[in-house]
Amino acid sequence: MDIAVFGAGNGAHALAGDLALHGHNVRLWENPSFSDNIKHLERSGGKLTLTGAASGEAKLSLVTTEAAAALDGAEAVFVLMPSYGQESAFDYMAPHLKDGQAVLVMPGNFGAISLYLRMKARGLENQILIGESDTIPYAARLDKNKSCNIFGVKGSVWASAVPASATDRLLQKIEGILPVKLLPLPSALAVALANTNMIIHCPTMIMNAGRIETGERFRFYNDGMSASVCSVMEKMDEERLAVGKAWGYNLVTEFEDALANYDLDSTQYRNLHEIFSLHPVYSKMGADSPQSVTHRYITEDVPYLLVPLSEMGKMVKVPTPTIDAIIHLAGIINQTNYMDCARGLNAMGFENMSRNEIRNIVHG
Repeated sequence: MDIAVFGAGNGAHALAGDLALHGHNVRLWENPSFSDNIKHLERSGGKLTLTGAASGEAKLSLVTTEAAAALDGAEAVFVLMPSYGQESAFDYMAPHLKDGQAVLVMPGNFGAISLYLRMKARGLENQILIGESDTIPYAARLDKNKSCNIFGVKGSVWASAVPASATDRLLQKIEGILPVKLLPLPSALAVALANTNMIIHCPTMIMNAGRIETGERFRFYNDGMSASVCSVMEKMDEERLAVGKAWGYNLVTEFEDALANYDLDSTQYRNLHEIFSLHPVYSKMGADSPQSVTHRYITEDVPYLLVPLSEMGKMVKVPTPTIDAIIHLAGIINQTNYMDCARGLNAMGFENMSRNEIRNIVHG
């Protein structure tokens, strides 16, 4: 199958390489502003070495900064990049998307809603399948030599189309391509709320800010997630679940999600701290903690996940004090008002709409 992968980070390299190894014709696109990220692929003629859970010498058919070339003839399009890069990527994509193509944003963080509304303005929302997942399939890192080391592959991810009435058609088209199961959720709103990156990344960054700013390198998913950090995660998760329930979504807990992602034996773990201190996948990553508090674990997960979650809570009168505290502290640390620069409900195009009006749009 002809496939386009938009993005050139760790996850995009892993997906593009793995799909190529499985015989697909894969084109990889990077934003022209970040063309340095694909120089090594251009020099190698599209060759990419994968090691770890998926291994081999992959050959990409095209490496480009031209969206039209990447999308031409592609049946499936996967967008893997930080949320703050999505809108620019959508600008490049939108004029070249064609009838019958399927686009999956991984993770979406409400991004599929944004792309859907763009295509709706062009009158193409019923011709292109658009959806998002809650996360990417791989735990992966690019090595210094630019080979891609895949530490683990998730067993499943949550997904939904926008509108949700198209979810079955979207999953039927792409479920055989990806190396993970695609589990449907009621809407893209539910999928974004199911992305537990905001639960595990944000408090870990803030509560380890001193270590990060002094230059200490530590195992982020192990050493950084101490018992007290995990206690804050669990309180945030309670608030996330309460907001989801008020919007009509019964979400799984972060504990259940962490077990399911890599098919961990539930009898071996009692709480989040035990999972992250003993995790067989994340423990392989070594001292990979971020080197700045401006890392995307804050600059992406706070404005693109926590803020819309908080706003959704306020709309249905569900308090989120722990989440709001994390947003507030993140803003102080980075001297940024994340409430003003977020992908909030207004930015998504839901200004002055009620809960039911928003649900009607995303459910279809």
